[in-house]
Amino acid sequence: MNGRRNISAFSVLMMLTLLALPGRAFAASMIVAVQPFLAQGTSFHLGATVGDIVSTSLAGNRDITLVERSRLAEVARQQRLAMSGVVETATAAKAGKLVGARYFILGAVSRFGALLVATARLVDVESGRVLASFERTSKQGEDETTLVSRNLASDILAFISGDAPAPGDPTSDYKYYLYEALGYYNLGEYRKSLPFWEKMTQLSPRNGLLRFIVAGLHFQTKRYSDALLAAQQAVTWEPSFAEAHLLVGKAYFLLGDNHKATPPLDKALELDPQLVEALFLKGSAFKNRKRVEEAADYFLEAIQIDQTYIPAYLALGQLLLENGAADEAAGILLSGLRLQPNNGNLRFLLGAAQIMRGNLQGAKEQLSALKTIDAALAKKLEDLLPKQ
Repeated sequence: MNGRRNISAFSVLMMLTLLALPGRAFAASMIVAVQPFLAQGTSFHLGATVGDIVSTSLAGNRDITLVERSRLAEVARQQRLAMSGVVETATAAKAGKLVGARYFILGAVSRFGALLVATARLVDVESGRVLASFERTSKQGEDETTLVSRNLASDILAFISGDAPAPGDPTSDYKYYLYEALGYYNLGEYRKSLPFWEKMTQLSPRNGLLRFIVAGLHFQTKRYSDALLAAQQAVTWEPSFAEAHLLVGKAYFLLGDNHKATPPLDKALELDPQLVEALFLKGSAFKNRKRVEEAADYFLEAIQIDQTYIPAYLALGQLLLENGAADEAAGILLSGLRLQPNNGNLRFLLGAAQIMRGNLQGAKEQLSALKTIDAALAKKLEDLLPKQ
């Protein structure tokens, strides 16, 4: 995401569209019981983890009350119901009635080689029927346990409560959260803005735009793992959302995983070949993997598409310097300086290139300019100059 301007544009779009979404499918104030998920072909704790994430995600919705797990276990003990590993809907319905639940969720997580599959069934306690079944799959095994669990919870939540909320009182109305979120965001108080956006994701669980905004806010506050998860959820619901794929790649890149960063960046460019930042990040990922020629090609392509994109000038100039191509580096850096004469990093690299070329007068010119722009970089460049 390229800063605050992009989120603001999407926020305006959301204000025009989200408030008109259809209402809820079921009545409010629903009581739901969630049985710990079974673990099949994997460690026991993984089933408990998926069940906990699903429960936590559902608990964030204002119209759902979850039955405490300890209460469910106590009722099962008193009534001598064998709830451990339960798969029978009749048993679930009976337990649900005893704790006053309207719905009962049964689930399992299974592993087949590298494939991880999380499934759930929503049981209507009154009729004992399965109202819906849900499934989410990860090809990355346990690495995507949290993503799979949250997406499964979003599917369940959307079925139970609808993809958008009905109007409520002033403290729980959807518009209230939206206006509060935008208010803090426009003041630059991103951390204060974030809880309101996250609350809206509970009210509209499969809205890719909301997930993208949450991801962007996490990214701006340098919570890259949270940004990655929210961006992955965004592309789950909006697979053609190029900037969401870009944000997945950015998060992976800043988490230090250059290999995993590449596929989402490729997807972003497939959807929008003009995404300069995706080209820049692909170049950076290839540079980190020591694939110099490919990195240079991507940096150059970024410059060709947007001749004002300074990060590409810096990256390409530094790459050329590191590989002994001082003349080419000087040409790229000079082009960047014409756009941003007061960019200290450009002047420092250009000064270093001039030293490598033996043009000490040119290096001293950059040093003189740097002294009024960035004293620390000026000192570094001065240390590189040959001592007289």
